[in-house]
Amino acid sequence: MMTEIELNSPGVRGEPGTDEEKVQIVDRGACRCSNMCWSTRDGIGKALVDAACKAAVYQTGMKPFANPKAQVGPLSAELVEKLEQGVKPDTILSNLSANINEWTAGKRGMFTLNFWQEDSIASLQADVARGDGWAAADVSRAARTLLLAYDKRGLAHCEEAFASPEELLAHKEGCAFRPVECQNHGCVQVVGANSAGAHDASCPHKLLVCPQGCGADVKRAALRDHMATECDMKPAVCPYKELGCDGSVTAGSVDAHCRECAGTHLKLVVDWVGRLSTEAVATEARVRDIKLLLQGVVPKVEETAAEVVAGGEARGKLAGEVRELRASLNGMAKAVTALEGEMKTQKSDMKLAIKTMDRLARAQEDMVKRVPMLSGKS
Repeated sequence: MMTEIELNSPGVRGEPGTDEEKVQIVDRGACRCSNMCWSTRDGIGKALVDAACKAAVYQTGMKPFANPKAQVGPLSAELVEKLEQGVKPDTILSNLSANINEWTAGKRGMFTLNFWQEDSIASLQADVARGDGWAAADVSRAARTLLLAYDKRGLAHCEEAFASPEELLAHKEGCAFRPVECQNHGCVQVVGANSAGAHDASCPHKLLVCPQGCGADVKRAALRDHMATECDMKPAVCPYKELGCDGSVTAGSVDAHCRECAGTHLKLVVDWVGRLSTEAVATEARVRDIKLLLQGVVPKVEETAAEVVAGGEARGKLAGEVRELRASLNGMAKAVTALEGEMKTQKSDMKLAIKTMDRLARAQEDMVKRVPMLSGKS
């Protein structure tokens, strides 16, 4: 195997003196790893597309009926050429990002970053991402070229050289930048081995165990919806909570909870019926009292109205009393109407409570039959 010192020695760096030396130099150049970080390459490609689309919208912003998509091709060529010219011996990948931003900023006009331009940029970026205006293969090729040119420190690609194809092949099998396919079912993403872990940590197709404890394996992208709608272990509320049940239940245990606590729920419903009965009696009493008041007010209104008709010095005072009595009469009439509506609601609640009580009683009997110990049978 030839070393770097041998390659830089006078006998090798100049014209090779033997055929063997020529073969060694050719093999040395041919057996070089060319793997690169796919995530970095794709990130550069996206940055190039975004910059070209922004520039296209900026350049056509003040031109009526101008088509930004038609400008993407020329501007992308200009951008790549500008970036290639910006390569220096000590350049690093962060310089590439800075150069892209600098070029994009230079394309801004006086009326840039308006809300309608942002929408236009987003729409154009989506079109170009599908290969319309700048072929995806050309974007990838440009991104690869720029990565190799700017990554002088080898942080995102490998150029390690080997003496034989066999050594190169063995290296590529474990190269940190070798391309690997995501192993999550449904994901077609290909990333560099060095970033596979980061991709897996955010892959929407990654199966995750539901954190609520239902035992289901759910894709990361669907986990939130699963936890909120489908999961049997999502928190739920007992149907008898408003009556006083403080049992802790989940979506999958509500039915079992209602069966097991039928006796407790029955007592809560009985108490509810008792409260409804008490409230109904009180409402009926209030209706009677108001009706008694009406019986006393109506004759007085009629008597006062008759005096007003008869005339006299006290007509103005009597007219005021009539107005007050009529207002009081109207108020009591409204109160009666409201109480009658309340009584109707209470009767409806009573019917529902009785039906619920019957259902709970049957459920409790069913539980006794299923568990003989509850009925005292051996």
